[in-house]
Order: sequence, then C-alpha cells, then structure tokens
Amino acid sequence: MWLLKLSGRVNNGVKTIPIPTFDIFLDDNQICSVAGWGKTEAHNLSHDLRVTNVSIINPKVCSRQWDYTLPPNVICAGGYGTNKGFCQGDSGGPLVCNGIAVGVVSFNRSRNCNYPDVPNIYTDLSKYRHWLIRAVKEKRCNHAKF
Repeated sequence: MWLLKLSGRVNNGVKTIPIPTFDIFLDDNQICSVAGWGKTEAHNLSHDLRVTNVSIINPKVCSRQWDYTLPPNVICAGGYGTNKGFCQGDSGGPLVCNGIAVGVVSFNRSRNCNYPDVPNIYTDLSKYRHWLIRAVKEKRCNHAKF
C-alpha cells in the first residue's frame, strides 16, 4: 500500500475523511459509500467524482463466492447481487462507513465492471492504522509494501 503525503494542510473547502483508530467491525448488509473517477461503463472514465452506496458482504459469503479463502485484511462490499460497485480507475478510492474511511478499493474479478458474480474487495484500513498514523506523523517520506 502506498500513502500520498501532502506537504501542507488542505484548504479551499477540501474535507478530509478520518481513518479508523481501532479495529472495525462492520455489520452484514451495512450501507457504506465508495467514490472514484473510474470507468462508469465498460469503456468510459468519469470526468466527475462519482459516489455510490454498497452493502457490506459477510466474509464467509465473500470467500465462498470467490471460491478462495480471502485474507483477514480485506472487506467485501458491492459487486455481488447488485449493480453497484467500483470499476477500473477507482483503485485507491475510499470505502466510507459512518463517516470513516474503513477501506481502500482493491480489486474485482477479471476487471469486470458489469458487476460480477463475486463481491468487490477492499483493503481494510483498520489493519494498517498503526502504520498510517505513524506515517502521517513522520517528517520524512517512508513507504511500506504489503
């Protein structure tokens, strides 16, 4: 995971989204939002930031649909049993639940944006909160690969 660190405070009405300060526990079917500038259909990138609501999917259901044991550092939401989710170009965008950025857009199956039969996968930010908080406080640039 990479973190872009700004050299100064944001201004001009730009708002920040807090990250989790503790492990998060999301409810099945909880409604959250995902945002990005990615493709809106199979071919077109969006010129406007788009936001859509997605439902949290139970991790066991998610693993069963993927036919793969997913790691514990992911969140599943949207893309399965719905026409809502993310697409290519949205990577790195936030999954926001109750005003907190709980996840980062990670991947879907075979770059399929027609909302595949498997859930969309997000990286769970609460699993990296210590690294994120430390990285923001440090004066020098630092990176970690996960």
